[in-house]
Amino acid sequence: MEEQTQHRTTTSARLRFVLGKKATDVALPAEVPLADLLPAILPQFGAEWIEQGADHEGWVVQRLGEEPLDEDRTLAELNLLDGETVYLRPRADQLAAIDYDDLVDGVGQQVREHPGVWTPAHTRWMFRIGSAAVLLFGLFLVSGAGAVWVETLLSGVVAVLLTGGSALVARGAGKPQVAVILAGVGVCYAALCGTLVVDLLDPAATAMIRVTGGAAGALVALAAGLVAVADGALLFTGATVFALVLALAGLIGSVTPASPPEAAAIVLVVTLIMGVFVPATAFRLSGLTLPMLPTGAEELSEDIEPVPHKLVVERGAATVGYSTALHIGLGLGQLVLLPMLVVEGYGWSMVLSLVMAFLMFLRARHPGGTVQRWSILLPATVAVLANLVHIGLEQSPFGRLMVVFVPVFAVGTVLLLLGERLPGRRLRPYWGRAVEILESVTAVAILPILLQVLHVYSYMRGLAG
Repeated sequence: MEEQTQHRTTTSARLRFVLGKKATDVALPAEVPLADLLPAILPQFGAEWIEQGADHEGWVVQRLGEEPLDEDRTLAELNLLDGETVYLRPRADQLAAIDYDDLVDGVGQQVREHPGVWTPAHTRWMFRIGSAAVLLFGLFLVSGAGAVWVETLLSGVVAVLLTGGSALVARGAGKPQVAVILAGVGVCYAALCGTLVVDLLDPAATAMIRVTGGAAGALVALAAGLVAVADGALLFTGATVFALVLALAGLIGSVTPASPPEAAAIVLVVTLIMGVFVPATAFRLSGLTLPMLPTGAEELSEDIEPVPHKLVVERGAATVGYSTALHIGLGLGQLVLLPMLVVEGYGWSMVLSLVMAFLMFLRARHPGGTVQRWSILLPATVAVLANLVHIGLEQSPFGRLMVVFVPVFAVGTVLLLLGERLPGRRLRPYWGRAVEILESVTAVAILPILLQVLHVYSYMRGLAG
């Protein structure tokens, strides 16, 4: 196998095709999809074989004893070697798998080819994750290093060293994964340094001020990491959004009389507004711009040049990546702030968290990506569960059974039924319109509830009285 691998070429490959009792050798380009090559291969066996393809849904290409090859992949991607023999078979009459005459060899092959088999790449990532875990464990060691100024200096120096090291690894060694790990750990040390700076300046500082300091330190490190490791732009973008959400919540709780739940409520409303602009922001971050709409006949001939295919594909993939990163950043921020409305809040703040969760459930239908949808669904689910736990702890055992368990059991049953009937089913247009109206009404309802949480109504009544 090693000798055959040495003869693989990235420009062409000479393969032997077998069809019926006839075999022919064909030299083919290795960078062209197999589906585009079949029309040139079949005439080598005669025109009658081409006509027969219409009777059995076309032809497939197989190695002996294996599944048909993916026609959308190139010869190089299929690992086809010079001199290898493959078989052309009707799609409805594929070659059957070869029976094993050695049970041990058959089981051993399945074990070796199992999708979850351990590979050198897994070993590499095992050491990388272990390195990150050990470096992060140093955060606890730094916290007990002695005086506050010593801890501050030590964490700041480590953050600078890790960020600088990530730049050297990314640009000098060309290993972006390792560089991202170093920069990410450096962000954690910078966040600790920001928190310790607050403790150094004001030992009696509130938790919200400490959060602001830590988020500010993380933002500085993220900006440096983004410059140092350009390949980690998507990861740093999501982390920056998360740090901005925490910094905004901490800043509001620090410079205003708002309590932590009230500050969290304000920032959550901001994140819901930001979520509306995620698609447009991701599009702009990818480097794409839409042409201006013409305002007159003389402008109809402007911006009509075709965009290169490669540019659209690359920028389109970047758009999806930035959209995912922005959704994850906002989702993590909401995942932290939504429980604050329940744990440290009261009746109206809990109502606000449930209304926000309901709005997020409705909005989750918009993104097309799996990670993007879960970034919206997960914080909303956590908010609902936090409310259920809070309500359940305030009830007697019988009340907990009636108020919490029965509704939860009913909702779980309904969700199970919806999972069996709803996916792939076409709904009437008026149902979609009804959901859009419900989403708009829910979004509008958040504002008056927020004002109640912030005690604006009682303050205005006080002014009037």
